[in-house]
Amino acid sequence: MRNLWPTKSCDYLYKSKSSYATMKTKTAATMVIISLIVAAAIIASPELLSNGLTAAYAQSLAGITFPPPIFDTIRDKPAYAVNIPFSSDGKSVFEPREISIPTGMTVIWFNNDQGQHTVTMLHNSSYSPPETFDSGGIIGSGGSFIHQFNTPGRYVYSDQFNPSVHGIVNVGSAVEQGKNFNMYVGGINSLPFNANKSQSVVLSFVPKTIKFPPVISLTYNVTLLDSTGKLMYSHTYDDSDGILDLELVPIHKNIQSTTDGTLQKQFTTWGPDFIGQEEFNTDGVFHISGPVLVQNSPYSLVVSIIASSNRGLQQPISQTFELPAAIH
Repeated sequence: MRNLWPTKSCDYLYKSKSSYATMKTKTAATMVIISLIVAAAIIASPELLSNGLTAAYAQSLAGITFPPPIFDTIRDKPAYAVNIPFSSDGKSVFEPREISIPTGMTVIWFNNDQGQHTVTMLHNSSYSPPETFDSGGIIGSGGSFIHQFNTPGRYVYSDQFNPSVHGIVNVGSAVEQGKNFNMYVGGINSLPFNANKSQSVVLSFVPKTIKFPPVISLTYNVTLLDSTGKLMYSHTYDDSDGILDLELVPIHKNIQSTTDGTLQKQFTTWGPDFIGQEEFNTDGVFHISGPVLVQNSPYSLVVSIIASSNRGLQQPISQTFELPAAIH
């Protein structure tokens, strides 16, 4: 897949939820303040520091465990954050356990537990991953591991310090072409979706008619519609690299009707996974959880760019994508 994601650099805060299935009740985010100066001092030579960290050099560091990660690696491709939370007994899990991302996306595992953990590909007589890698021991209290997934397929991994704990990364290569955007679909056979086996999916929207990356950010509006065209949810997102990466997390919730006859759904949104200091320069995956992809009927997703670098567009750039259901 071609390099869609531009390279920029800045300092970041890491924000993640401790359990995406209970987002509505857990609003406190885990943040790890990360220093580019410290990381560069640990692993870069004075010559590299004087010349600046290039994207190629940062990408060559993918797979190296150190706190914190190099931000050129984060910025080179959109990144999804997986959390290894604190556990009093040392048996921490991967949160979320399973993700579905497009080819080319980077995943960053943050170890917020006190002890070491690993991200180790499962490999045995009955299963062989598309590619094999092993993080080695990721040190606790802020250690991290970075890997970019360039080969589609299903990746099952475990923690060598707790082999019963597994995680899964589903990497997809499907692309839906549009006039104003291309939609890259995460996961394996994610669309048409199966409402009986609801799973989250990351969708990446790449603009075709506007220059990116922007000076500051592109402001997106995302609107979800049900099969009858009624509004389910609408929200705006500012993305500094110009490509919107959005995860839909299906949650079964009750539907409430308002007095005007429109449907009011229960949705929660959070992100992005990485937030710059003073909330400037945001990047990473945004997330929407709610009653979407849970009924055997199609949904529509309207994606619009409504502003560039905080200046509203006279005519929004819009595209409607259908999310078809696989009827069983």
